[in-house]
Amino acid sequence: MAYDLKRTWSASSLNRQIATGLTISQEGKLLVKIIEDGVEKVMVKAVAAATDIVVGYSKLADAQPDQTSAVEIQTVPTAPASLIVDLRNNNLVSGRLRVVVNSTGAALAIDTTFAGAPADNTVKVDLANGFLKFHADEAGQQITATYLHNLTLAQSKALFGERFINNRGLGAEFGQTEVGAEFGELWTDQFDASLNYAGTTALTLGDDGIITQGGLGPVLNATVIGIPSSTIPFLGVRIRFI
Repeated sequence: MAYDLKRTWSASSLNRQIATGLTISQEGKLLVKIIEDGVEKVMVKAVAAATDIVVGYSKLADAQPDQTSAVEIQTVPTAPASLIVDLRNNNLVSGRLRVVVNSTGAALAIDTTFAGAPADNTVKVDLANGFLKFHADEAGQQITATYLHNLTLAQSKALFGERFINNRGLGAEFGQTEVGAEFGELWTDQFDASLNYAGTTALTLGDDGIITQGGLGPVLNATVIGIPSSTIPFLGVRIRFI
């Protein structure tokens, strides 16, 4: 799942037609309405706009997640070691990573050019291999990394199981998706993992149906009820839809 089934609920679940020519392949995405030939349909907006109207989140009987979030607490090796932390996962999603030094609460700047030594208050990231390289000042420090990473099919099945074979292709065949609607609580991995959600007062719709802060999308009628952690790597929100 791209959302936590044990914690997520919605007041209603509706079947809605998907906008013509589009597909929805990931659960937990925020969906916006579009009117086609006088009929309301839904879609995941590639680029969010202030005029978008969010009507719910995606629930798919045939979805095999291709991304998910993770939170790791690790200790930077001390000199003369490499100062490199090897995350549990690789294929990190660019722009969806936050690294915090736990003793200070300071977030480090992200540099995706892995070669060379990082500057002060910066961490170098090897996205493909899941390596974090730290400045010598962080040696021995405990850090927390929150990130989104891509999954291979084998990894997805190992984490989430395989969806019932008879459900495959339902969305494509019927052009419909199930929508978690009205109001509820959503614990999703479809959020901008580069941001700090502690004390957040304004959540917005981001590009590609994610939850974020700021940007061009509309402000959501939502409040944070769970910060991603090493035990529950989902963002929890209490949310009301149109």
